[in-house]
Amino acid sequence: MNSHLSSLDFMQSFATKLETALDNLSMKQFPPEGGRTMRKFASPEVGELLDVSEAYIRQVALKGQGPDPEITSNGRRLYSLDQVHDLRLRLAENGRKKWMNPRRQNGEDCQVIAISNFKGGSSKTSTTIHLGHYLALKGYRVLAVDLDPQASLTSLQGTLPGFDYRDGETLYSAIRFEDPVPADSVVRSTHVPGFDIICAGLDLTEFETAVALQMRSSGGTGFLLRVAQALDQIVGNYDVVLLDCAPSLNFLTLSSLTAATGVLIPVPAHMLDVDSTGKFLELAASYMQVLDEAGASTKWDFAKFLITKFEPNDHPQANMQALMRHVFGEDLLLNPVIKSTAVADALTWKQSLYEVQRSRFSAPKTYDRAMESINAANAEIEALLWSAWGRQK
Repeated sequence: MNSHLSSLDFMQSFATKLETALDNLSMKQFPPEGGRTMRKFASPEVGELLDVSEAYIRQVALKGQGPDPEITSNGRRLYSLDQVHDLRLRLAENGRKKWMNPRRQNGEDCQVIAISNFKGGSSKTSTTIHLGHYLALKGYRVLAVDLDPQASLTSLQGTLPGFDYRDGETLYSAIRFEDPVPADSVVRSTHVPGFDIICAGLDLTEFETAVALQMRSSGGTGFLLRVAQALDQIVGNYDVVLLDCAPSLNFLTLSSLTAATGVLIPVPAHMLDVDSTGKFLELAASYMQVLDEAGASTKWDFAKFLITKFEPNDHPQANMQALMRHVFGEDLLLNPVIKSTAVADALTWKQSLYEVQRSRFSAPKTYDRAMESINAANAEIEALLWSAWGRQK
């Protein structure tokens, strides 16, 4: 029997159809002419972000000592994120609290955090976007780098003016061996003040071939420094850089782990995910041993495991969590991120949970539980940054 289906026709046809359909959906959700904006924050939310009381926020507004909020028909005060940042800096000048402005000080290095695991579906991108937005809302200057050719993190930004992954405006342009561009030329601003991104595209896969050819001709481990060298050009503009790695331990991931000052490994509490993580660690250890013997060892300020998609009432998951706690000890973050339809819905809308108004959810308590879980995990990670900087509250 002769096969009749052309593999080339099949792949090309549906790649084109799916790309067109998704582009149309993205345009419908976030048309370029409409401009995507971050939602506004009510006085109680501003108080939480600045760690002051709502009454103090109202007092500042009434005295005209801060930015002018939008006043709704029912008297609510709404602040843009830019206004929240402005208010934060004003309060910091008054010395109200030591770390009101959390941006790094002299002597504090930019923290570069690699979010990595080669098991797909471990919530690397969700972890990256929620951690990045959390830190941006807290007043840090954040750069997220999408290192996955599948470009999920890039897709979550909606339509970015001036960016087309087919034009090669990704990190690869800055880390290629021939004619690399300045790293700042591939940085894109987003609709979230304080949160920038370097996008991903299929050209990131070319790094693997380029490294193989480079090693064949000259050998050595110089490729490991490509990401670090590119980031060195721009880290002065940021407090935290987040590297959303691909679900594979390839040359680009190794270069990212070398550039990192800290590592997060998201792991769902399922047997297959934990087993896969074990294989990831085993393979990574073999690579690290080779690099160590070559004099290219890497030192991190921290490396932590984070349980994701956790269902507390699921007994097998609870048992797996106990196993992970026993094995990883203090290197497993205390706060797992629970599995939530609120997070899934937000990501479907190409948004993080921080971007969506609570009122948009039909079950607000589901939103509250998800937000409480994500905030707890992110606050624990923020504490790791402070520890690396030698800060004390």
